[in-house]
Amino acid sequence: MGEQIGQRLGKFVGLDQPVTLVARALQSAELFATRLRWEDSPEGNPTCFARMEGYLVCVQRRSLLANPYWVDDHPVPLEPLRRGQFLLIDVRQQHAALVRGNVDCVSFYVSREALERFREEHDVPRGATLRARSGVAFNDEPVRQLGECMLPAFDRPERASQLFIDHVTLALLSHLTEFYGDRAAAPAPLRGGLAPWQERRAREMLMANLDGRVGLGDLARECQLSRSHFARAFKATVGVPPLQWQQAQRLERAKTLLLESDLPVSDIAFTSGFSDSSHFTRAFTRATGAAPGSWRRARRA
Repeated sequence: MGEQIGQRLGKFVGLDQPVTLVARALQSAELFATRLRWEDSPEGNPTCFARMEGYLVCVQRRSLLANPYWVDDHPVPLEPLRRGQFLLIDVRQQHAALVRGNVDCVSFYVSREALERFREEHDVPRGATLRARSGVAFNDEPVRQLGECMLPAFDRPERASQLFIDHVTLALLSHLTEFYGDRAAAPAPLRGGLAPWQERRAREMLMANLDGRVGLGDLARECQLSRSHFARAFKATVGVPPLQWQQAQRLERAKTLLLESDLPVSDIAFTSGFSDSSHFTRAFTRATGAAPGSWRRARRA
């Protein structure tokens, strides 16, 4: 379903298959990210898409001049957009524009169902909505960073970590609910950590899926907890979120293979769950201060 809506968002500008990453954190609810890019044309690019039961968060990666904009066939002033700003759009209304300029936008689609499921798990009153403002651009550094951190996954969607996608989209939902919801979120009580069997099973699943194919919802269901309770309980027990713990295990496996095998770095990257050698080298260098090959040679000398 997410891919189908992603195609609907892309077709109005002639993009048949925009890259779409679907979150599985909220079971059966539509929550996904897609990247839309197109080049300027002399006549401008007409944009219009059908109503949907949800919201779009459009993070701009390029600045745009003010363009003609309509909501439900009524003209609405649209401010010039600067790189890093985002639009919060209620797509229960029909939005259309004539866009002039080169566009690069990371869009998150949040269905009403996904919003309600998230609120149920976090004890937020039901029926609340987001304060979307047509034609108004927001400056919000956390939202910009969440959009930017999705870029490597768009470049290699077939190797994208499901746990990472779930983590980013849930972080966005949490931020939107807290700062753009029309009702204040009640802090969810911390109900303790994981039981020993839950911790053991969660660690086993994360280790068995170092490539990130396991999602937050999968882990929560296995531990018989809601997603929000599992995420809080895992951090309370282990000290770090599941994604960060799994990343550390990837690096530990890579270190073992670097020391105890003669496998090339590219094979070690794949075996340790990294999307490619470049991703592995960046993560390893950031954690150790040395590239994998240099680290191996120094310890074998």
